[in-house]
Amino acid sequence: MMHVNAGIGQGHTRFDWRRDDIGQRADALPEAGTFGVFGAVVGHDGSGAPLPDIGPYDFSSATRVCAAAPMGSAGSAIRMSLSTHGVSAASLSHTSPTSHLAQAGAPHYVVKACPSAGHAAQAWLASRLFGALGLATPTAILVRGCSQAFDGTQAPERLYLATTFLETYRNLGDWLESDDAWRVIGGAHPPDVETLQHARGQARAAGQRMAQAVETAGGLPFYHLDGEMAQVHAEALGHRIAMRRLLCHALPDVYQCALERHYIAALWLGNWDLCNVFMENIGVWRDKNDLPYVMSLDFDACLDLAFQHTRKVDGYDVAVNQRKTLTSLPPLTSTFRREAASFAATLPDDALADLTQFPYGEHYAPFVRRLAGLRGGACDVTGKAMSEALRNPNGVRALAAEMAYRLGRISSQEMRRWATRAHEVAYVSQSAQTSQATGQTSCDTMMELRDPEALVVHLLTRRDSLVRLLGGTWAAQTWARMYPMRAQAIDAQQEPFGCPRGV
Repeated sequence: MMHVNAGIGQGHTRFDWRRDDIGQRADALPEAGTFGVFGAVVGHDGSGAPLPDIGPYDFSSATRVCAAAPMGSAGSAIRMSLSTHGVSAASLSHTSPTSHLAQAGAPHYVVKACPSAGHAAQAWLASRLFGALGLATPTAILVRGCSQAFDGTQAPERLYLATTFLETYRNLGDWLESDDAWRVIGGAHPPDVETLQHARGQARAAGQRMAQAVETAGGLPFYHLDGEMAQVHAEALGHRIAMRRLLCHALPDVYQCALERHYIAALWLGNWDLCNVFMENIGVWRDKNDLPYVMSLDFDACLDLAFQHTRKVDGYDVAVNQRKTLTSLPPLTSTFRREAASFAATLPDDALADLTQFPYGEHYAPFVRRLAGLRGGACDVTGKAMSEALRNPNGVRALAAEMAYRLGRISSQEMRRWATRAHEVAYVSQSAQTSQATGQTSCDTMMELRDPEALVVHLLTRRDSLVRLLGGTWAAQTWARMYPMRAQAIDAQQEPFGCPRGV
């Protein structure tokens, strides 16, 4: 059975940081952990490693792994290998002095370019907040010094987002077509097994037609296809989406719960890119014990961030138009409301299943099918009726109450610390880059992001709004009393993020 998670005080903020404020400790990588130089998936990888600081860490000795693809979607992410030459392996947490990076078979990292230092820091913050919910995501850090290896440019102060490469991760779409997924689906003995077998074969065949279209066009990326090959690619992709959706709907409830957890987390963080048209950015990762976890990877369009270096408040046209120009993708069937292009402090009553609040909402459809039954809010059930509604541990009301429990345990103190560190690192890095280019210090490209205290207050208000839709504090407390072992497992996964046990 899938694991429960994969199936499962205010301070004064200061903004006068200097480069020296970051200190040299951020240049040394944390000690080697189970999967790499730190806990690759803190809270889930069994390493016991503490959370690393944001950084930025020195990746000047990193080399590009040219023949290897990163996890998730492609685009601006590459894989890099980091040797120990010239890099301190001293631990930030002062644990075992004998740990070291393997010289042979050094760990690989997924390193992603971001439009600005502010964007990189906000993506890191969103990743950290997501992990604080006790959900699986690669532990992220910010790195610098690898611009020449990344794209041949000389920009030593440029910030990149880095995570450990996880060999056992598969994107959701690819996983749905795999033998692993079929064992899960077939093991549930669905009545329409022949239809599902046909859908699986059709999805694979559609993927082959897409690959043939790309090959016929000379190996061009899908976004450069035009004419007949673009049409062939779009039609095949549209059919594959439909077939994969059938497979996704056939997953047992324990897997439906896992996907719904990640969707609800994305709703809190305003993730506009939880799952893309290729069913990437979310997938399934298997830990060292071969237990499957649903995992989210991409946080570039969370919080106030949108696409292409825009914020949500001014990113509507970019989000809509960038898709319209891609004739190699099937036309969208969902509508994105202009007034929804924001990161509001409160959520409307129908937010749990409203796909028009996302630019490409139809890609989220597999995750909200059951949540649509909670339209109007889960908080309309109280008392004994609440206990009865939560009796099915994999039912949608139990899932909603569990997520209310997770959200309610996040430490506001840790949120303030993370938000302050993100703003500090982005400010100093951006000022250093501007100074190198112009001889002046500036922060003009911080994208007018909220200051840390305002952002944390905003996130807490949005969190409370979402908890209300999920059934409120009463539902969370009732769920924890009914399922104490599950609550303890979640406590353990959230503990590295500052959430105390037993709360």
